[in-house]
Amino acid sequence: MKKILENQVPFPIDAESDNFTAALSSALVITKGYTEDTPYWCVPNRRYCIHCSPCGDNLPERHQTSIYHCLLTASTLAFGFDYPWDDSVNPHTLPGFSNRWRWDDGFINALARFAGFSYLRFDGTSTQEEVLFAMKNSMDNGFPTLLRLENEMEWILAVGYDENTIFGLDSKSHALPDNWHSVMRDAIVITGSTAPEMSYKELLERIASAMSYDVHTELESMIMNALDNVTVENAMDTAGMMNAINGVLVEARWHAEEAFCGEDNLLFNICENKEIHGRLRDTFFARYTMDGNNETHGIGWKIWGVIGVGPKTGYNITPQSADLILQKETQETLKRLFAQVFENDRAVCAEIQACLEQFRKDIQ
Repeated sequence: MKKILENQVPFPIDAESDNFTAALSSALVITKGYTEDTPYWCVPNRRYCIHCSPCGDNLPERHQTSIYHCLLTASTLAFGFDYPWDDSVNPHTLPGFSNRWRWDDGFINALARFAGFSYLRFDGTSTQEEVLFAMKNSMDNGFPTLLRLENEMEWILAVGYDENTIFGLDSKSHALPDNWHSVMRDAIVITGSTAPEMSYKELLERIASAMSYDVHTELESMIMNALDNVTVENAMDTAGMMNAINGVLVEARWHAEEAFCGEDNLLFNICENKEIHGRLRDTFFARYTMDGNNETHGIGWKIWGVIGVGPKTGYNITPQSADLILQKETQETLKRLFAQVFENDRAVCAEIQACLEQFRKDIQ
């Protein structure tokens, strides 16, 4: 018997640097039954898609991106300055992520409660027979499996089978090697689509906790200190530090804004108080993406420009970056730009905390 799941969306798409979240987003397109006929809310135009441009030619892909926005936000990864699977960073700028972190059960369970799905989890000690049985049973019911194999940092989806051959999906569809189980590190078998269990209030509490985390707030002083002490010997490393931090924030805060500014998405749909959500939507837009407003996304591009980084360099530093960061003018400009990034985060966090206080007053 051969089984191939429908509505497959290869990943990553566009600015999706977190491989796990991209894989789970594509899995949820299948799990939640998104198709070309599912209405898609377009954030830039603030309306449902009317196919006014080529971006609407593949709506399952657009839904995958929308899910990614929301998952990265609900996981709090959209509010850090690094990703927790990056072992070169210690300590991480978000709470709950220790050194050598690898997608722990609490992390997965929180996303399952937010997005609404049930699952079984297996590790490398599980037998091939039990993993294969669970995967096939789920695929027969229309649900994929997330697999982490020999490359411990990359996830793929199991989206079909034919006898003992498993068909995988990442950037393309392909059959997995026959020895896939011998190199399996992790398997998250989705078993069903459920109602979300995470409340909007809990979601905001998680984000507020992440944004007020001491390492998160202390990073501003670390950046300023590093820029005050640039030398010929450490210029390349300092430029690399600025670029690494900026690469995360310019992308991650955009995902957060898209999640809060969307409608009919995973985040919007768990909110019962639309007045509170409207306040947050306006704050996220103003502080993270609103053109000409010292918004974080625009500042990120300015930071890249100041250190000579961009599409032509593959968003990597070059020897020119070290030369630039040795200049006092560059150092002062970077200090001013990063200060605005942290000010934007503080403004967003303050509005979230004000909304949480409103929730408490409404309960009384």
